[in-house]
Amino acid sequence: MAKVRLDSWKSIADYLERSPRTVQRWHATHGLPVHHFGGSKSSVFAYGEDLDRWLMSRAGETGSTEAGEDEELEARRKRSIELTAQAQEMWETRSEENLEAIAGLCRRAIDQYPGNARAFIGLANAMILAALQGVMDSSVAYPCAMQALRRTAQLDTKDVEARCSAAWLDMVYERKWRQARTGFEEVLSRQPQNTFAISGLSLLLIAEGNVGDACYCAWEAWKQNTLICSLGNLVCWAHYLAGEYEQALELIAQVRGSGGNGATLGAIEALGLLQAAPLAASLGRLETLANRFPENPTLQGALGYACARLGETGKAERIFQKLDQMSQLKKRNGGYGLALVLLGLGKRQEAVEWLEAAFAEGALWSLGFGSDPILRMLGGFPRFESLLRKAGPPAADGLPTASSLPSKA
Repeated sequence: MAKVRLDSWKSIADYLERSPRTVQRWHATHGLPVHHFGGSKSSVFAYGEDLDRWLMSRAGETGSTEAGEDEELEARRKRSIELTAQAQEMWETRSEENLEAIAGLCRRAIDQYPGNARAFIGLANAMILAALQGVMDSSVAYPCAMQALRRTAQLDTKDVEARCSAAWLDMVYERKWRQARTGFEEVLSRQPQNTFAISGLSLLLIAEGNVGDACYCAWEAWKQNTLICSLGNLVCWAHYLAGEYEQALELIAQVRGSGGNGATLGAIEALGLLQAAPLAASLGRLETLANRFPENPTLQGALGYACARLGETGKAERIFQKLDQMSQLKKRNGGYGLALVLLGLGKRQEAVEWLEAAFAEGALWSLGFGSDPILRMLGGFPRFESLLRKAGPPAADGLPTASSLPSKA
C-alpha cells in the first residue's frame, strides 16, 4: 500500500492534530521525521506511517510540557463540534438564504479543529447546493467541495454522509452517472430516509429521462422534511418537466405557503407560465418575478423569451445584453437563461452554444435538458442532440433498479 505523504507543515500539523509551530519544535528538538527538499530551508514533506511510529516511540514522554497544548486542543475540538452542530441544524432547513451561513459555520469549525470530518462534509454539501441554486460560481464551489471531500477521506473513509456528497459531485460536476447511481443506492441502503440522497437520486432520474420516478422520489424527499425549500422546488420542477404545468404552478403556491420564496422557485414558476398560459396573459407576472429577483439569469431569460415571442425583440435583446454582462461579471450559471432569450429570438445555433456552457458549468437546469419542454424546438438539431448524449447517461444506464427507489409500500 502506498505511503500517505504530507507535503507541508500545515498538512503535517493537521495529521498530528497540533499547531504548525508545535510540529516544527518537535522536529527541531525531538527528531520528528520531517524531510526537506534540497536543504533545511526548502519545502518539507513527511510520511504518515513514519509519524505514527515516532508518536508510538515517544508515548508517555511528552509529560507536562504538552499539557497546556492538549487542553487548548481539546477546547478547540469541542468548539468545532458545537459549530458543526449549528451548521447541521441550519442544514435541516436549508435554503438559498442560509447556505452561506452554513458554509461559514463549517469553515469556522475547520479552523478550530482541522480533524473534524463532519465539518468538511457540511462545507462540501453547502458548496454543491450553492452552485446548483446559483448562489455561487460553480467553478469555485465544485472544486471547493471536491477538496473538502478529499480531506474527509483522509479523516474518515467510511462516513456515509461523505459517500452521499461524493455521489452528488459525480452527478453534477464529473458526470460519472453510474458511479453517482451506485453512491446514492449505497447511501439509501444504509439510510433509507436520507433526504439529500433521495433528492440526488431524483435529479439523476431526471438526467436519465425517467421523469415519472423522479417526481415520486422528489415527493418522498419533501415529505421527509417539508421545511426544506429546495426539496419543494425539486417537486415543482419535476412536475414541470413531466408536462404537468398547472399542477406545477399549484405546487409552487403550496411551497410559498410553507415559507419558500427564493429565486429558484420563481424561475420554475416562470418556466411553467411560459407553457401553461398565453404569453400575453403571463407577461405581467413574469415582469414581477424578474423585478423581485433581478440577478437570477433563468428568470430574466424567461422574461426575455416571452418578450421575443410577443414581438418585443428590442426588449428581449436588451435583456440578453444585460444577462451576458452579468454572466461575465458574476459567473452565476447564466447559460440556460441566455439560451432562453435566444430561443425566443429564433437563434437556435447560438442558443445551443449557451446550453453547452450551462452543461459545462454543472448548472441545475442542464440535468433536465432531455425533458425540458421549452427545448423541444431543438429536437433533431444535430448539435443539440450531441449535447443530450453528454447531458445524461446512455439509455441502458437509465433503467431503475429495485434498490434505486425509496419503498412505495
